[in-house]
Amino acid sequence: MSIPLNCRSKVQESRGPDGQPMIGISVNGSGIHCEEDIDECSSNPCQNGGTCENLPGNYTCHCPFDNISGTFYGGENCSDILLGCTHHQCLNNGVCIPHFQNDQHGFSCLCPPGYTGSLCETVTTLSFEGSGFLWVTSSPHTTKDSVCNIAFRFQTVQPTALLLFQGNRDTFVKMELLSGYIHLSIQVHNQSKVLLYISHNTSDGEWHSVEVIFAETVTLTLASSSCTEKCIAKVPSPFERTQSICAFQNSFLGGLPVGSASNAVTLLNIYNIPSTPSFVGCLQDIKFDLNPITWENISSGLSLNVKAGCVRKDWCESQPCQNRGRCINLWLSYQCDCYRPYEGPSCLREYVAGRFGQDDSTGYAVFNLDRSYGQNFSLSMFVRTNRPSGLLLTLKNSTYQHIRVWLEHGRLALLTPSSPKFTVEFVLSDGNVHLVTLKIKPNKIELYQSSQNLGFISAPTWKIQRGDVIYIGGLPDKKETEIYGGFFKGCIQDVRLNNQNLEFFPNSTNSPSHSPILVNVTQGCLGDNICKTNPCHNGGICYSLWDDFSCSCPANTAGKACEEVRWCELSPCPPSAQCRLVPKGFECIANAVFNGQSSEILFRSNGNITRELTNITFGFRTKDANVIILHAEKEPEFLNISIQESRLFFQLRSGNSFYVLHLTSLQSVNDGTWHQVALSMIDPLAQASRWQMEVDHQTPFVTSAIATGNLNFLKDNTDIYVGDRALNNRKGLQGCLSTIEIGGIYLSYFENTHGFTNKPQEEQFLKISTNSVATGCLQLNVCNSNPCLHGGNCEDIYSSYHCSCPLGWSGTHCELNIDECFSDPCIHGNCSDRVAAYHCRCEPGYTGVNCEMEIDNCQNHQCANGATCISETNGYSCLCFGNFTGKFCRYRRLPSTVCGNEQTNLTCYNGGNCTEFQTELKCMCRPGFTGERCEKDIDECASNPCFNGGLCQDLLDKFQCLCDVAFAGERCELDVSGLSFYVSLLLWQNLFQLLSYLILRMNDEPVVEWGEQEDY
Repeated sequence: MSIPLNCRSKVQESRGPDGQPMIGISVNGSGIHCEEDIDECSSNPCQNGGTCENLPGNYTCHCPFDNISGTFYGGENCSDILLGCTHHQCLNNGVCIPHFQNDQHGFSCLCPPGYTGSLCETVTTLSFEGSGFLWVTSSPHTTKDSVCNIAFRFQTVQPTALLLFQGNRDTFVKMELLSGYIHLSIQVHNQSKVLLYISHNTSDGEWHSVEVIFAETVTLTLASSSCTEKCIAKVPSPFERTQSICAFQNSFLGGLPVGSASNAVTLLNIYNIPSTPSFVGCLQDIKFDLNPITWENISSGLSLNVKAGCVRKDWCESQPCQNRGRCINLWLSYQCDCYRPYEGPSCLREYVAGRFGQDDSTGYAVFNLDRSYGQNFSLSMFVRTNRPSGLLLTLKNSTYQHIRVWLEHGRLALLTPSSPKFTVEFVLSDGNVHLVTLKIKPNKIELYQSSQNLGFISAPTWKIQRGDVIYIGGLPDKKETEIYGGFFKGCIQDVRLNNQNLEFFPNSTNSPSHSPILVNVTQGCLGDNICKTNPCHNGGICYSLWDDFSCSCPANTAGKACEEVRWCELSPCPPSAQCRLVPKGFECIANAVFNGQSSEILFRSNGNITRELTNITFGFRTKDANVIILHAEKEPEFLNISIQESRLFFQLRSGNSFYVLHLTSLQSVNDGTWHQVALSMIDPLAQASRWQMEVDHQTPFVTSAIATGNLNFLKDNTDIYVGDRALNNRKGLQGCLSTIEIGGIYLSYFENTHGFTNKPQEEQFLKISTNSVATGCLQLNVCNSNPCLHGGNCEDIYSSYHCSCPLGWSGTHCELNIDECFSDPCIHGNCSDRVAAYHCRCEPGYTGVNCEMEIDNCQNHQCANGATCISETNGYSCLCFGNFTGKFCRYRRLPSTVCGNEQTNLTCYNGGNCTEFQTELKCMCRPGFTGERCEKDIDECASNPCFNGGLCQDLLDKFQCLCDVAFAGERCELDVSGLSFYVSLLLWQNLFQLLSYLILRMNDEPVVEWGEQEDY
């Protein structure tokens, strides 16, 4: 049988039933050349959640632990339930691991760090309390290629300590902590051979595991959760083949015996070997060649200051370090890393500060140096001050000053003889404590504030020699001190030259090497009581701060000393004015309105003006072509500002000048819009200067050809007139004028009035005239927006506008139609309003524009037969004469009866009978007539007897209804619209009635007047 060489296979030899040898071949590949690996896990052989791991020709099941049921599974396929941990518990949080071997259930304990034994019952932690050791003896390794290892865990805060020593004085292995790093050194025959180290800090109080293996190579391994890189170091073994460190039987942990050691130790030839300090901390899980070292297997007399367990107290838990000091736990004690300016075991002692300039005294401190410090040193101190200037320190010798540092505008300034002045940006004079450091290095000097580098200057290399002097706060020479800001006022504390304290007030226990000379330097850092000088103004309440004060200011005041009054918050001006702050006061600003008839306004200086008056600024708008704006005169000096021929005109004669200065604007200024004017001296500091005129910021400015003086003559009780009348103009200024400003002082239109705050500023121009000034001038010509409606004419009156309305309109904007009917012009009629007119609808009987004329209806009357016309409201009536009747008396009456006597004459008309009734003559009328004389024909149609639109015809003592074609009946009450026959019949009937009526009327009167409606 042949097998390809490239097939992976396993040949197994066994015996058959007959005892003959058999060869079994387990091929764990497939393919022609067995190049494919067969996955034995593909059939999922592992049960109960076991994880299958494929192996060459086989598999392994990793069996789980069922957390829910608490069941362990085992066996080849995780099919067996392991019962070894059912009735057994590992101690000290050990993990029980069951197993099944030789048909027996069992268990083993996986112990946590610090414990060992079958049940994790044995403590492996040892506490080393310093100045002690643990001596470990072991059986020697005799083989040439022997391999041995030492492993343990440790916990400490010591940066330097001895962990392990093995060997003797000539040949040994030593493991140490140096600056927190693990170092392994090997010496062979008094020669150092190997040095391994791992650069990871292990002096952090945490547990770290270390192991060293001695074989052909020496391997040092640090196992720590925080060690991620370079945690293993290796080097070839320095030992010869005939000798190994494993042959040494004695090892020491935590230190070496010193002093009166036992004779047994002395025989080991390790007495007084130089060593690092003994270990203070805890060791755990110490193993020499996997053999654990516990407290139980340590023989008596082989240890010193070693105890079982790990005794560690958190000394920093009680926060023993004061004043923000950092506590360092030293396992058996603590150490305080103090912040400056504190010192002492608990950072309680504070270096006493030196107070300079108490109550504005002048003082300084002198330190004479008693040794040299070379050319590389630092000088530092704490500084606290509120004063922006003052000399901090001077370093000098007998020939010249080396270094000078002072405060300039609150910032540090540095100067050396060979370099320019260097000033930092940082402000130091804020009342806070700042650590200032001066670092002198070869060829440069650096300045620091705390850890912040403020800059440096290049300077020659200096050496600080013995006998040099440091001056702090000032110099004995007052004039020299003033050059560098004067004497320092504030506190200086914890002055250090390198790490040496230069104390102002050393005590006897400090053994001071420098005895300072103090001039007006007091202990502590108390500030001056500045409030005793009452620095707060305007009723402010003073509160003392360190070398400073704070004022609680009343309402409407501000400033550090309440010196600034917020005048405008007091509403000191009338409602029509705007308050504007000026130095030490306020002014009320408004635009004045001049109507051409206003009196000029007189101003005069209050006599307290001290400033130079070199300019005038104001604004105006007007349509006047010739008017005076301002005029002042004090012989021979005078000032005149006016508009002449539509241009601004400025005249001035001042000082000793004989000439009158003239300036005229380039543009017209009477266009009704605002113009801003500035008149100023080109050189305001000169006694005489040319002047310039600036209008609306337009360039070029108008400049005078000659020079004249300033306006100081206005300070000397000179009358200043504003809005004066021109000589050839009866009217004054008509327009707007802003508040005029002369040299920054306003000519306010509002004098001090009752109920308003008086102006507090010293320099004022006072309004002398008592006439009130109209204010409220608008900035723009409102007529530009065409506010007048219906053709009204807009007139700009500067503070507002006026609309001249056409006929029929009124209102501010001519928006109201005038009601011409408001005066009730129609006497006998109703009025209808129209635009600029009205119309009267007259009552009947009246006519005329206002219905004032009564109409005479009888002018064209038609009364006949001598009848009398009687004019009435709705027409006229005819009073018939004789036996006539009808509307126009054209028809004869029925026969009449005359009765009576000489006293009484009664005529009864229309056939009435004259009858005496109760001794009184009366007319008894025929049916159809009424009246005292039976003269009236009764109108039977007056009651509207006809229905459905029928036309009523009044007859004698009766009526007749003329019906519509769709109705019939005596009163047209029958609807016959659906009966054509009846309709035809009714038509003929109505026609017959009409003809009968006409024939009857023809018989009554031979002349028929067609078109006339008769009344009977």
